[in-house]
Amino acid sequence: MGYDIANWDAVEGALYMGAHSSWEVIWTIVAALVCIGAVYLGSRHELDAYKRMQAGKDVESGHG
Repeated sequence: MGYDIANWDAVEGALYMGAHSSWEVIWTIVAALVCIGAVYLGSRHELDAYKRMQAGKDVESGHG
């Protein structure tokens, strides 16, 4: 990354390319959207499996 540091005593603050830029916010939003999407898709899958079980269809353990 182009840092010329002889020892860690000289390091102050964040040491990555995206520090104090708009990328921090962008990656936080992307991560939040991925988490929300995973929860939503998992919820839909579980609801579908529950409905099939209630209807009396054969549902294997762990598989839809």
